[in-house]
Amino acid sequence: MPTVVVGTDEFQALAHLEAKNRGLEALPLALVKHPLGGIKDDEVERKADTIVDVVAQAVSAGPAARRGGS
Repeated sequence: MPTVVVGTDEFQALAHLEAKNRGLEALPLALVKHPLGGIKDDEVERKADTIVDVVAQAVSAGPAARRGGS
């Protein structure tokens, strides 16, 4: 199942560490500028627009690409 972690740049190091600890080094991350909470809907939408391509590419990649192979 294609999977992408969506979060903020504040948690990038933690996301990489947790992925590595679980043997998921190639897990795609789609990160926006922190924060997401406490902001207006239009700002959330603007931030989401910045990662649409990353998410689309990650979920449409074949299984070998998701594992980091060819």
